[in-house]
Amino acid sequence: MIEMFLKKAATYKTIKWSGGETTELYIYPETSSYKERNFEFRLSFATVDVEKSTFTSLPKFKRIIMPLSDEIELSKNGEITQVRPKQVFNFDGADPIKSKGISTDVNLMFERGLVGNMGMLDETQNKIKTDANFICFYNLDEKAEVSFGEQKVTLFSRDCVIIKNTNKELLEINIDLFGDIYGIVLFEVKKGD
Repeated sequence: MIEMFLKKAATYKTIKWSGGETTELYIYPETSSYKERNFEFRLSFATVDVEKSTFTSLPKFKRIIMPLSDEIELSKNGEITQVRPKQVFNFDGADPIKSKGISTDVNLMFERGLVGNMGMLDETQNKIKTDANFICFYNLDEKAEVSFGEQKVTLFSRDCVIIKNTNKELLEINIDLFGDIYGIVLFEVKKGD
C-alpha cells in the first residue's frame, strides 16, 4: 500500500533547544512524541543561534545532520569535522557532539534497526528510484511538484510531502523545481529486512 500526504509549513510544531529552535517536519508513529523519545524516526529543521552548543544525547537513535546555510564545526571525542552546507554528517545519538558555528540545518533521527538516508536534490535530479518504507521531500525552493503514477502534489516553500510505502515497492518519483533552484531535501527510512 502506498499513501502520499502533504504537510504544510504552517502546521509544524517548533520547540526550543539549548542552542536554538527545532521544527518537527514529521514524526513516526504520528502519535509519538520527541519529548518522550518513543518515536521510530523524526525529521526536523533546526536553527543554531549560538556560536557553541552541545547536541542533546539520544542513545536509542542514530542521527544525520545536514547544514543548509553555513558551515559548522562538529567535535566528537576531540575529533573535529568541518561540515559544509548540503553535506551530511552521520553519528550515533549517544555520541557527545559539540557544535561550533551559527547555521540552519535539517536532521534525521532514527531507531537502531532502521536504515536512514538524507541528501539534497537539485535541478539535475528530477527523478529518483527508491523502495524505502518512508520517503519525504522537504522543499526549500519557492515551489516544487512531486509525482509518481497518477498521484501528484505541489509543495510551496518549507512544505513537505511524505510517501508511506508499506510494501517497499520500487517507486519512480518525479521531482520538478520552480524558483531559484535552491533545492529539496530527500529523507528516506527503511525498516530492517
